[in-house]
Amino acid sequence: MTFGSKNKILGSLRALRSGAFFASFAQTLSRVTCTIVRRLRLKERYVLSRHNHLRLRYVSLLLVFICTGFAALTLISPNSNAWGIGSVDIASIKPMTQYGDDVDGISESALFGDLSLVAVMPRKVPKPPPLEQRVKIEPGDALGLVLEKQGIGVSMAANVIEAMKEHYDPRYLKAGQVIDINYDPVKSGGRSFRDLSIALNPIKTLIVAKKGDEFKAHIDEKKVEKVTRAKQATVINSLYGSAVQQGIPQSIIAEAIRIYSWNVDFQRDIRSDDFIEIMYESYETKQGHVAKNGDILYAKLTLSGREIALHRFEMKDGRVGYFQPDGRSIKRTLMRTPINGARMSSGYGMRKHPVLGYSKMHKGVDFAAPTGTPIFAAGDGVVEKAGWFSSYGRYIRIRHNSKLKTAYAHMSKIKSNIKPGVRVTQGEVIAYVGSTGRSTGPHLHYEVMSGGKQVNPNSIDLPIGEELEGAQLVKFKDQMTRTKRQFASALDKTRIAERKQKRKSFF
Repeated sequence: MTFGSKNKILGSLRALRSGAFFASFAQTLSRVTCTIVRRLRLKERYVLSRHNHLRLRYVSLLLVFICTGFAALTLISPNSNAWGIGSVDIASIKPMTQYGDDVDGISESALFGDLSLVAVMPRKVPKPPPLEQRVKIEPGDALGLVLEKQGIGVSMAANVIEAMKEHYDPRYLKAGQVIDINYDPVKSGGRSFRDLSIALNPIKTLIVAKKGDEFKAHIDEKKVEKVTRAKQATVINSLYGSAVQQGIPQSIIAEAIRIYSWNVDFQRDIRSDDFIEIMYESYETKQGHVAKNGDILYAKLTLSGREIALHRFEMKDGRVGYFQPDGRSIKRTLMRTPINGARMSSGYGMRKHPVLGYSKMHKGVDFAAPTGTPIFAAGDGVVEKAGWFSSYGRYIRIRHNSKLKTAYAHMSKIKSNIKPGVRVTQGEVIAYVGSTGRSTGPHLHYEVMSGGKQVNPNSIDLPIGEELEGAQLVKFKDQMTRTKRQFASALDKTRIAERKQKRKSFF
């Protein structure tokens, strides 16, 4: 501090001596100080001036202590005016009588001015509420309560829910789903509801917006385009599990198994290190979200070195089928196994009956599977019998032609549309695995009857379906050549897309 500035401060402090209030205060403070100095046996020249006044340095310290105390009390109770400081008008304090020439004092304005600034310190202005809110649905949440927690009134929340019911039932909201709510600001500093959106899936988003006094809801659906995907998978344990684990969609591998099941037994023919390659249609957004999967265009299943390829081909009459490279349809009169994912638990022939306890001819094949597993019609035909049948439990018999029939037993449920006289198509679900009738556990009992007698389903020579000829065969061969080139190109594109997706998820 410079000499000039120090003199200014001292002059300002000495200006207090003209006030009668401070003169009285200074006299009282001096008397108290003299008493304390004598009792503590201190040297008066270190504490008091030659006029027996408290030296300026101690006055300053005392003032700092008093101001700090008042400030602390004010912060603890900012609305309190118990000390009478907040209402002090500095301009109303007028100078009074002087008190000597050499008093080391301080003015009332300096004393009370700073304290008044503390007492009338402005309050913090609250931040306006956010205009965008994202809410995550928790277990047990109801949409109405969620909206009310976000400041949306009961009647308005009811209107929002009523509007969305045209497109979506709010009872189907699940934990983890996200609701984005947008508001408009109002002059009072609050906000009013504008709209909300709920992502139903990667493609569809439900939007409810307020239009005047009404609430309108609509579905915003992203555009999708058809792309061709190609993938490969090596069998580790099961074809289905290995294919899904290596990136083939569940619906596609299930459809491939259904097509191949016309001449492949997936319980006995599949081995580790077998291989499948497949090309299919996929409907996706620009962001890569899959809306649905389309048709299988090409597949090749390699079983113990034996290749079984099939190509999708539309015939001149509009029918679509899957054909092998030689033009023969892969579809046979009967499927080898009319059930997916089942284990053959008992073959055709003599055996010890598990319930009766003695040897008896088993005139069919048993497939063990969990209750509820779908059962397919082994071929096109007409239902002859559907219902309860003796020890067979729930039973279905289908006539495929003048010689061949198939029977299915022990089902837990028969589909409601499967009745005598109804025509069914190959691969159509007709019933579900169960354990009705004389049975020790859930399984399908499957019989093939030729000429009225049960025969071994695994040894009967089943005729294959139609064959392409002439111009149809030439067209199929040309398409097959294009398909091979398309598969190689699609496989490269799929691998590039998968690498990009992995990089995005990594970062």
